[in-house]
Amino acid sequence: MPFRFIPNSSDAITTNQAMHDGLYDSLRYLAGELSDKAPTLPAAFEAWREEIGPAQRVSSAVFGTYYDAVEALQAGETDTGVALIQRILTEHPVARSTKITVLGRDYTDADSRRIQTFMGAPETGAAGVTRPDPSQADRFSAKLEEAIGWIEHNLPELHDEMNALLGELVLVGPAEGSLEFEGGTCFRLWGAIALNAERKASVADLIVTLAHEEGHAALFGACKNEMLVENPDSELFWSPIRRTERPLEGIFHASFVSARMIWVLKHMLAGDEFGWFERRRLRKILKEAETIQRDSADIVRREGRLTETGKSVLQAMTDFMDGSGKLPISV
Repeated sequence: MPFRFIPNSSDAITTNQAMHDGLYDSLRYLAGELSDKAPTLPAAFEAWREEIGPAQRVSSAVFGTYYDAVEALQAGETDTGVALIQRILTEHPVARSTKITVLGRDYTDADSRRIQTFMGAPETGAAGVTRPDPSQADRFSAKLEEAIGWIEHNLPELHDEMNALLGELVLVGPAEGSLEFEGGTCFRLWGAIALNAERKASVADLIVTLAHEEGHAALFGACKNEMLVENPDSELFWSPIRRTERPLEGIFHASFVSARMIWVLKHMLAGDEFGWFERRRLRKILKEAETIQRDSADIVRREGRLTETGKSVLQAMTDFMDGSGKLPISV
């Protein structure tokens, strides 16, 4: 089915289930391959899979632990890999809705360290995270709830996609010495995005940030079988958003999330919920997003060796920008 730019609840539910099914299939395979080392592992997996049920969600920690297990097994650390899979099989399903969590407070030390490791990868945009200041996290959480409420009321399709794809909005702080960031998304922590709770942000800012990070999650879901481009990460191109060279896959992501931001920003500016000063800021953000989207998409079209997934996403994004993206904006 062709990729749809505007969020669609059915598509998002299908995508999330496919990500989970891929996890289950791989774990079943690994349990069978490791049965000589851990004879009870296959039966333990099947019991766990039955407990999870046909349409449940598991936490991002399960996906993260899976990737740790695979890396351990690839490195020949079989005992560590088995232990990590056994840990996965103690996890329970979680609610199929988005919740706000706090790094450290709502995670084990091991899971917190994993989030810090994965979110420290350059491609996430976070460049290092730590546990946030509790009082700042509380204030940020209240504003985030307002932002989610606005999305639910004004863009229910985005709200439905969030509930399908994102189980955790993880509040974090910036690691010492790292640059300021809004949020970060990592494929290996499926179902979670990190948000900088120590950032000074308005409710309007957080609406835009959620649209941005949700866009990354939607693209990760679209790429469950193949990447967007065949260009290797060793091929670097000038990034309009990072102002440095980076792989084309990241530039593709920048063009897509910028288009999602444009969609949301135009809806925000079409109403009268935001005051004059906030609207002026939103117009500035919109102009910047339009420039980044256009320049990034041009690089993708010029330099990209697109997969079928990439072609479908680019076409959907281009159709939006050429047509339905032109929403009326009130003064």
